[in-house]
Order: sequence, then C-alpha cells, then structure tokens
Amino acid sequence: MKDMENLLQKLPKDVFTLREANLLGVSRYYLMKMIEEERINELRRGVYQRNEANRDNEDVQETSFKVATAKLKEKSAICLWSALSYYDITEQVPSVIWAIVPYPYDSKYVRPVRLKDPLWDIGIIQHDGFAITSIERTLIECFLNPRYVAVSEAFASLKSALKDKKTSMKKLLVTAESLGVKERIYPFIEIALSQL
Repeated sequence: MKDMENLLQKLPKDVFTLREANLLGVSRYYLMKMIEEERINELRRGVYQRNEANRDNEDVQETSFKVATAKLKEKSAICLWSALSYYDITEQVPSVIWAIVPYPYDSKYVRPVRLKDPLWDIGIIQHDGFAITSIERTLIECFLNPRYVAVSEAFASLKSALKDKKTSMKKLLVTAESLGVKERIYPFIEIALSQL
C-alpha cells in the first residue's frame, strides 16, 4: 500500500496522460489499480486526473480543455466557439472543443482549426493545463473565419463583449494590428459601432 502511495505522489496534480505516467515510473497496471481504489479518474481513454477534494470546484469546461490539450499532445490553443463559450459571450454551447493546431488532427472530441501561421505569441493566454485565445483574438478569428462562425454570430458576440465591458474597441484594434489583420477587421468594427 505504501508503494501505491509513493506512486500516486509521483503523478502530476493535474490532468496527465498514460505516456506521462509511464515516464514518471507508473505503469498502466498501477494506474488501473488506482482507478479501482478511486485514487485517480480516467477522464478519457489514456487521460487521467488525481482524485482530490479540491477538484470538486474546478470548472467542468476547464477540465475538458485540459483533457483536449492532453490528447492533442502538441502546441494548441482553445479557440472560436469554445473560447466564445468560455468568455460567456455566446448563447451557443459547442459539442466539441475547438482548438488551433499546427498539424492535421482527427478526433471526435476536438475540432481542429489549422492556421497558416498561428502566431502563438499574440493573443494566446496560458492557463494551468491549457492555452486559450484572448477574448480580442477570439472575436477577430471569428470574423476572419466565417466558414466556422457565421458573421451574424460574430457580431452578436462582439456586441455582448462590448456591452458587458469584457473588451474595448481599442483592445480589438491593437490585437488586430499585432496579428496584421487590422484592414480586414476594421469594416466589421465600423458596422458594430454603428449598431451599438
């Protein structure tokens, strides 16, 4: 039993994969034993989390973002519909996690969005266990990707964000300029301003 406790202490306190557990010296056999003893939970196939009391209050959405990030393995950022929902500026609840990824990826849990140049250092916020586009970058990406988010939904989300003072036009324009898309975004912002 003491060995099991030592192995449990080796595991990350957050979401981790089977591969990460193996690298820490914890085999699949012991992970299954820990699941049986309710010391850890298997969130998805090959993705686990320690079963601790302080997890009860963690946001389910954040946990699902961490699971998606763990499954993707590579650099990724939660975006578009998932980010709109996270920032509470849409009525829509996505059935899958939307994420910017640098490579083709097929999953029933993650909707990959491949960008030619994702600009990982602009408008992406690092959280504990996942990265997500900032509210400004999320709104800009919505307008730039009408095949993923209808322009009417992008306008509704922009109006909601401005009305609730979650962002400002100035922040949007600064982010758009940093991303090099200010000229493409400016007409949408003008229309939104005329409708406020």
